[in-house]
Amino acid sequence: MAGFFGLFDYAKPGKGVSKNEPKRSHFVQFFVIMQRKFWKMLQLNLLFILFCIPIITIGPAVAAMTYILRCYENEKPVFLLSDFWDAFKSNFKQSLVYGILFAVAAFALSVAWQFYFNATDTNKLMYVPLVMVFIVALMFVFANFYVYPMIVTLELPLKAIIRNSFLFAVLGMKSNIITLLFLAVLAFIFWLLYIVGGIIFFLIGFSLVGFVIVHNSYRIIKKYAIDPYVKDEIKDAEIVFNDEQIIKEDK
Repeated sequence: MAGFFGLFDYAKPGKGVSKNEPKRSHFVQFFVIMQRKFWKMLQLNLLFILFCIPIITIGPAVAAMTYILRCYENEKPVFLLSDFWDAFKSNFKQSLVYGILFAVAAFALSVAWQFYFNATDTNKLMYVPLVMVFIVALMFVFANFYVYPMIVTLELPLKAIIRNSFLFAVLGMKSNIITLLFLAVLAFIFWLLYIVGGIIFFLIGFSLVGFVIVHNSYRIIKKYAIDPYVKDEIKDAEIVFNDEQIIKEDK
């Protein structure tokens, strides 16, 4: 199938990556992948928006986009439309529940922030709970960098995924801060460009933001949740395993 004017052509996975290609720094690798997958990310961004039209499906759409971006990060071939749809279906329940939990938590934090912020006008001691709310909100943001990559990667209950996401929010603090700064720079650029920036964001903004998060968070997940498991299996069975054996089976 050739897709629509070449879009969503999932009969062609795309050019592979040579095994002899030199190892690059994490920073350089981000731009190399972006350059290779730019047009695919435009298509992914549109696909994501279409699947978000029923608001209730935003969570599963984020999970499906995250799965595709994880494949790009690992430089594995992707059949965009079919793989997106498969990831949307296979991760629907967990991502839907988490999407609702995220909305409730974000609303509660915003209400708490507004309450204590207004209270500081009459009571300076309210700065103490205000700072605490800020810290909790920051850790909540950092934890969210890991939730969807874990949903599409690991066979774990949602409770364990959320618990581990807060653990990774601490263990990957440096990476989290870099991710947040990168996203802040992107937001400033989009804001600075005003109308043009809004158009650009509509075309590629969601997939770009998602890739920044996946690029930095997946290596933390791999370091603490995947690699130790692989090493233990190698040690116990004395055979070599690869990451695919602890990554969710592609349906």
